[in-house]
Amino acid sequence: MNLRDVYIDEVTSRIPESMRQDVALELESTIDDMTGNDSSEAALFEALRQLGDPHILAARYANRPLYLIGPALFTQYVNIIKIVLPIAVTVVTILSIIGYLTNPIDDTSWSQFLIQAFLQTGAAIFNVVVQTLFWITLTFFIIERAVPEGEVPFSSWKPEQLKKVKPRSTSISFGSILFDIVATVLMVVLYVNAEQLIRVVTDSGSYPLLDASVLDQFFPFVIALAAFGIAIAIYKWIVRHWTKPLALWNALFNIVWIVVTALIMLQPDLLSTEALSLIAEQINADLETISRWGVWSVLLTIIIVCILDLAEGLIKAFRR
Repeated sequence: MNLRDVYIDEVTSRIPESMRQDVALELESTIDDMTGNDSSEAALFEALRQLGDPHILAARYANRPLYLIGPALFTQYVNIIKIVLPIAVTVVTILSIIGYLTNPIDDTSWSQFLIQAFLQTGAAIFNVVVQTLFWITLTFFIIERAVPEGEVPFSSWKPEQLKKVKPRSTSISFGSILFDIVATVLMVVLYVNAEQLIRVVTDSGSYPLLDASVLDQFFPFVIALAAFGIAIAIYKWIVRHWTKPLALWNALFNIVWIVVTALIMLQPDLLSTEALSLIAEQINADLETISRWGVWSVLLTIIIVCILDLAEGLIKAFRR
């Protein structure tokens, strides 16, 4: 069998049997036309080189794509991944962290606890990423091959939609919205479990730094504020760009957050005297200095973060 026949056999063996004879005859004629009267091996090689890989040529004859997701669906495929993957990762991260924060630490050291939590949370995130990518890819793989040629599913774009496009300078990133939600949930979990998680550990034992009775007094305000924050995050998710009403609501939320934080942090009985005494012994400082620096460090950090967040919304919404 000469090289021409080998090439033709490589092509026809990969297409439906009903097409093989016609394709074989077509290829024979094409190769003969390309080589002309030159029967040398070099001329045949050049003709076969121009025809290309028999695998690819067979796929063209069989109208069978050689890619998982084609150009017609690739944009929708990427957009779906951008939406679903962050949500899946965020949910599994929140659930993993909540699970660890609500479980007792027992005799495990903080370093061991954090390393174990990090490794298992990382494994959960890796698993959900793989699962999400697999199922989205499989879904689009099936759609790619089920939709008739020439049709583009999920595409309903019209020029009129350009009128609704907002300036990119006012857009709100999906990542920042998810960060707001995650931070709010984790802050509530930390607040509820503060007596267990925020402790001073010594050789003689561990002591809570915060007074649970003081925290309990402000618990309804914290829950209401968290609900307010999540509602604003959902509002951001819906509009996806800064508007004046959204910026004003966001500013109000940050102001209330500062006020509630100040009310809690400035409570005279918030910090445990016993825990502060242990810290004072270790760093050779008086109780008043430790208490003052600790309270104002946390409070100033919250104020700076809130001011930056509300300023971003107001600037982007009102400078247009």
